[in-house]
Amino acid sequence: MSNRFYCPTPSREGKFRLDAEESRHLLRVCRHTVGDRVELFDGAGLSYVARVVECGKDAAWLEPEGPPTSDPAPPCLIEIGTAVPKGDRFDWLVEKAVELGVARLAPLITERSVVDPRGSKLDRLRKTVVEASKQSGRSRLMDIDAPTNLRAFLERSDGLKLLADPAGVSPEGWPAIVRGAVVRLAVGPEGGFTEAERALAVSLGWRPIRLGPNILRIETAVLAGAAAILARCEPGDDQPVH
Repeated sequence: MSNRFYCPTPSREGKFRLDAEESRHLLRVCRHTVGDRVELFDGAGLSYVARVVECGKDAAWLEPEGPPTSDPAPPCLIEIGTAVPKGDRFDWLVEKAVELGVARLAPLITERSVVDPRGSKLDRLRKTVVEASKQSGRSRLMDIDAPTNLRAFLERSDGLKLLADPAGVSPEGWPAIVRGAVVRLAVGPEGGFTEAERALAVSLGWRPIRLGPNILRIETAVLAGAAAILARCEPGDDQPVH
């Protein structure tokens, strides 16, 4: 079943109602009709196999066929604060972060930021999250924060806190990651964090880590960091991964 549709509202009287945009996609783009079976997901981790039972001009109603399926628990909860790259690269970054399973993304305002994240269209980015979730089979949406000052992000206290830094320790020297932990990663702008920002991060318990031998673009650093964290959380026990 290749078609997935986003339906965040709970069922009423045993039926789900898609909003106008999802209904148009179901009926006009995918050409579904009464009797067709598709998959619905609620954005909070549940998905349903459902059958189209009624179609309107810009509305569709579906009945679930059986109980919902829950997304498996992620190996760890990854929250990434990142400077915003130029052009449409941030949209691409958001899409790929969803595919990798990142839980939360915070656009950061830093001293060397070239792009002011306050100009980012959050509604558009959240639509990108929904579309990427459809494609990737993910049923829990990635959260996108409003643009956040770097200090405010660094002051978030819980979890393992990693700072992307070309002078940081290599992956072999990374701290242990316990399965199920909250892991935060901060990624700076193209010019990197300033010395003052780096010193602030270290004073707040952030650990500088290197993501590779070369200088990376923002979006490359975000995805490389997320993938490396996931790889270190992959074993199925609750022991630290070294």
